[in-house]
Amino acid sequence: MKKSIVGLVLAVSLVLSGCNFESSIEKQLSNAMTEMNSAEKEYRNAQTELTELEKSEQKLFNETMELTKEQRDELETKVTELEGSLEQRLTHLEEEEESISRARDSADELDAIIKQADENDKKSIETLKTATTNRYELHAVFVAEYKKLIAEQKELYEMLVSEETGLTDLKNKVSEVNAQNELVQSAITAYNDATAKMNVLKDDVFTSLQKEK
Repeated sequence: MKKSIVGLVLAVSLVLSGCNFESSIEKQLSNAMTEMNSAEKEYRNAQTELTELEKSEQKLFNETMELTKEQRDELETKVTELEGSLEQRLTHLEEEEESISRARDSADELDAIIKQADENDKKSIETLKTATTNRYELHAVFVAEYKKLIAEQKELYEMLVSEETGLTDLKNKVSEVNAQNELVQSAITAYNDATAKMNVLKDDVFTSLQKEK
């Protein structure tokens, strides 16, 4: 996976003054976004681990492809290592899913804030909530495509040690893996774009609330 998912940066440092209605909305929104950011900590850690595993796995795969079938013992050892790396990636992906799920629960707090906001702020916060929900839905798309990629790669690794695998079969499977990787890259791009859009909307909402003080 050449691209990395853009992490959600929600470092919101606000100076809240008074106890009026608008500052209350601003504080609640700040707290909700901070909770989302905290919930995504494991997601960010998992992304770092995934990136490192992908790099080392690609290096190991390249080394494996240089071996001949006469070097069977070494070939089987490297394929076992490749399959182990796949399992580790799947574990980190599941950790990432759980982290995003918790963050999505935190995002649901925006509904209560929307109910309390006045009409002008209500619309902008609703737009932010929609963008946030869309972002998490796109992350689910990425996860689904990434799991398919892992499954394709697992089949490829198994073929490397199979006596029945021909060169044409191997080339076809590599093409399938590359095609699935393209879908993963597209999912990442869509997710990154959604993250950028959400951050812009978030900044716009806080700017508007600050002006209303």
